[in-house]
Amino acid sequence: MGYLDVPGARLHFQAEGSGPTLLLIAGAGGDGDVFRMVSRHLAERYTVVRYDRRGFSRSDLDGPPENGDRLAADADDARRLIEHLGNGPATLFGSSSGAIVALTVLAGHPEVAAAVVAHEPPLMRQLTGGEQWLEFFASVYDRYREDGPDVAMARFRSRTFPGSDATFMAHAPKNPKNVAYWFEHELRQYPAADLELAALGAHADRIVPAAGRDSGDHPCRAATASLAARLGRPMIDLPGGHVGFVSAPDAFAGELTAALDRSGAGPAHPGGDARPGGSPGSMHAGDWNDSYAGTPHWDLGRPQPAMQELADRGEIRGRVLDVGCGTGEHVLMCAALGLDSTGVDIAPAALHAARQKAEHRGLSARFLLGDAQHLAELGDTYDTVLDVGLFHIFGDEDRASYVRSLRDVVAPGGRYLMLCFSDREPGSGGPRRVSADEIATTFADGWRIEALAPTVLTNPAGPAGIHGWRLIAVRS
Repeated sequence: MGYLDVPGARLHFQAEGSGPTLLLIAGAGGDGDVFRMVSRHLAERYTVVRYDRRGFSRSDLDGPPENGDRLAADADDARRLIEHLGNGPATLFGSSSGAIVALTVLAGHPEVAAAVVAHEPPLMRQLTGGEQWLEFFASVYDRYREDGPDVAMARFRSRTFPGSDATFMAHAPKNPKNVAYWFEHELRQYPAADLELAALGAHADRIVPAAGRDSGDHPCRAATASLAARLGRPMIDLPGGHVGFVSAPDAFAGELTAALDRSGAGPAHPGGDARPGGSPGSMHAGDWNDSYAGTPHWDLGRPQPAMQELADRGEIRGRVLDVGCGTGEHVLMCAALGLDSTGVDIAPAALHAARQKAEHRGLSARFLLGDAQHLAELGDTYDTVLDVGLFHIFGDEDRASYVRSLRDVVAPGGRYLMLCFSDREPGSGGPRRVSADEIATTFADGWRIEALAPTVLTNPAGPAGIHGWRLIAVRS
């Protein structure tokens, strides 16, 4: 437990656990203790820091609230706290108004934010018809002034959250000071925030939009989905509704940690000591990201000729997704042909390089952070899915999971075009060798193999080619 003096306030914070810093930013009520239960689980992997936002609970103000600049002050508080902790850039988890604060930190102080999980930010300006919600919040404030906080809060909860959340919130401990402060300085102001999407878009690969899977069509989930679409990011579902971290803390922590691992924003080595340069199948999200600190040994810097040939023959068509796209050469190859092209990769550094290439070449393409084994989270389907050098990194169990994931994004009748290492390649270094029989068996159910033939992969490390397979499989 500690205190940090910041301009205009004194922040109260608590830390537990060890590892990378995970800063938890509370929403309405502003009290960090709302995360007490979930922190215990997250502290197994992170140094978890929770704090009271200025003006709430134990974080007293030195003067009057900032009002018009209060969101900026909240973001500056988070920045100062991260710098005070001295453990490098932090992962920020913000819920509700706290998510708006976390996004504001990323937009204005990206050097302190390794990643931001934005859990149900009530950004009503992101919604069609959002002005009606802002008018509703204004009417709730009027009710507060006329009839008191209990009546106003009941009206607010009944319209804004699913029944399970509303019931849970109604029975939660109340802090009259926090309630009054929230009504006066946050209820109307934060949902009306108009964040600069251009500033956020520059760091979109660090943003993990998240919503409660029980939140249905309620406004905070809808606003999160709209924000995710505008940023080109998949939205993840977490247990419970708007306050799932309180109602289901164990499950919530587990799924949040898994989502951070898939995003590349989790601890670099959560399950052991695998390193870049080791077995690709044992590498974790952080390891893949670290590989792009320089040019990884598999990065050719141009499309593989065996895939370029398929493009030249017109075999790549419709909407295209490249899974494990790396620095984007095959996505940009398709974009140059005028195709609607998207790449997905687990390494934010690779996606950053891909976006820079697209801008330099004047090409339009999307690059999304995601896990090949959870492609359903992209929320879309494609006519052609490319895989250049990903299939062969998986062991048997993970390979089966990967192919199930592919079925979520390959449209019926769509095609999967793949290049991988062949068992004809001598030696044992590099990825696992794959036989034609293994490929045929893997795609025996739910797919029709249109072509499976030997090919040669260009080796970035030397003039000798690599024996490989080229597969065209049609989803039945």
